[in-house]
Amino acid sequence: MSFIKQNWLLVSLFLGSFTIALWFAFHAISDALYFNDPRNVDVASKPWMTLRYVVLAYDLTRPLGMELLELNPEDDRGVRLGRPARDRNISMEELTGLVRDAAASYREGQE
Repeated sequence: MSFIKQNWLLVSLFLGSFTIALWFAFHAISDALYFNDPRNVDVASKPWMTLRYVVLAYDLTRPLGMELLELNPEDDRGVRLGRPARDRNISMEELTGLVRDAAASYREGQE
């Protein structure tokens, strides 16, 4: 116990770092499990989805997703898909078609 009292700052930093590492590991593993389920891949676009969700669900690169949705990397961080659809004056079904077509072209280029 005297070691903890003498080195309380180092122990606190260690525990804080360990907690943060566990949080990131949990989220990485949960995302990997979620997006490896076929029910969560190539899903229809919903207004609440973010670019990150689309990139993971369709296995796209972030720059390709930004280009596809006509988003600005500096200003449109965390934007929901409802806004790009409204900005382009298209429905969510049309946006889903655009994303699926882009994903199919991207996947063909990867092979």
